Amino acid sequence: MRLNHFTDFSMRVLMYLNKKNNTDSSSLDELTERFNISRNHLVKVVQFLSNNGLVLTKRGKNGGILISEKATQMRLGDLINLLEQDETPVISCISKPCVFSSHNCKLKSFLDIAYQAFLDSLNKNRLSDLKFEDWNSIFSP
Repeated sequence: MRLNHFTDFSMRVLMYLNKKNNTDSSSLDELTERFNISRNHLVKVVQFLSNNGLVLTKRGKNGGILISEKATQMRLGDLINLLEQDETPVISCISKPCVFSSHNCKLKSFLDIAYQAFLDSLNKNRLSDLKFEDWNSIFSP
């Protein structure tokens, strides 16, 4: 299973904000620099995360981005499923019409079961379970 770039970027942001643990807000510029990701991409990521209650944003001089309690309590599988933003993340027999769909093909069914098992496995964990031995060395100059 391959996650889309949006999910990847979102998880990086959430992991980083979770580590900061609401002690200090982050800015888009800080996130852009830390992850070497385009500011435009991060604007879309943070906007989505905010609209879904996963981060709290505040504009202005004392503003910034903080992780929400909802995000810290959410199970990873549910989080990944939300971030993927696709009801048929593995295969869609409708969007690209398939010649096998009218012949009782089982591929989609098998892949849907596997995707659900993937999510169920991830749901055993939360963001707090994503720890690093030496967090500071990741972002040191």
